[in-house]
Amino acid sequence: MPPGARQIIAGHFETSRQLAAKSVSSVIEQESSARELLAPWGTRGALLGVATVAGGSAALVAILAIAFRGTENTLSDAFVPVVIAIPHLLMVSAVWYLGIRRHRVPWSVVGFRSPKGRLALLIPWPALLGSLVFSGVYVAIVTTLGFDFLVPTGVPVDILGEAYRRLITIALIGLAGPLVEELFFRGFVLTALVGPLGKFRAAVVTSILFAAGHVDLGVMVPFFVSGILLSWLYLRTRSIWPPFLAHSAQNLLALWLMTAT
Repeated sequence: MPPGARQIIAGHFETSRQLAAKSVSSVIEQESSARELLAPWGTRGALLGVATVAGGSAALVAILAIAFRGTENTLSDAFVPVVIAIPHLLMVSAVWYLGIRRHRVPWSVVGFRSPKGRLALLIPWPALLGSLVFSGVYVAIVTTLGFDFLVPTGVPVDILGEAYRRLITIALIGLAGPLVEELFFRGFVLTALVGPLGKFRAAVVTSILFAAGHVDLGVMVPFFVSGILLSWLYLRTRSIWPPFLAHSAQNLLALWLMTAT
């Protein structure tokens, strides 16, 4: 065989070997990525967590309704942070007991990991912009059509309290709240639903639960869209930090508008 032919054949073999190695590496990477989205607690654990949070929150509302029934008294601003914190404590408790403790897995399974991708810390801002634009268009449409019951209800600034209580409430709504909600809805519920439902349907179901959890009929549609965008951020980066950034920024912006007007 001529020397030149041997070199050509050797080159083909080397190229084939490299392509095979890349293919195997790609498959391993895809399988590893898929495993990161699977939660050992499954759909049953996620639904039990949702039921726990919903039941505890409903019990809190019932207790408050009974406590103030037949009186003109309203909830003191000193207790507002407590009322805000209780549902979020239920979320953290559900994630810890039904996920972390029961299945003996690290917190990285629910998204406490470094985000993947070079643009992981940049893509939250277009997602935030998309959420804000949609909310503005939604409010304009329902207002023009006269569907006042679908207009998001404004939150009175008095609920923030005064002095140090205002700082605590703002920290809960703008920082702790978004972090806990991303942990629960994206890190706990979404990851449990990806396996049986697939990414798209899991994001839709999780976003419905996320929107329903905010109770107000006027925010259901905007929060559903926000939930879809936050779910996309989580699925794209495998981390709760990008969706937390977008979620927290939107809440802080809303708080700033409340106090500035």
